[in-house]
Amino acid sequence: MELTPDLLRHLESLSKLKLSPEEEALLLQDLNRILAFVEALPEVEEGEEEPPTGRLRKDEPRPGLSQEEALALAPEREEGFFRVPKVLEW
Repeated sequence: MELTPDLLRHLESLSKLKLSPEEEALLLQDLNRILAFVEALPEVEEGEEEPPTGRLRKDEPRPGLSQEEALALAPEREEGFFRVPKVLEW
């Protein structure tokens, strides 16, 4: 399956996006590459190759930032918490 410019414009209108022609061209190219990858997945046989090793680091807990260090990076803070814009109205 290939994503056509017409279908992309239809998806753009459904998602209420307004893309420039340059953005449309890049998105169309990226989405077509993703679709080609997904279509190729059934062709890969399970167990054919050994899973890659050594590419990922071992997941080990490490110390994080203290509350003071984290809040020092915040643009706004209040009473020991991050202050963010209100998202929901109650």
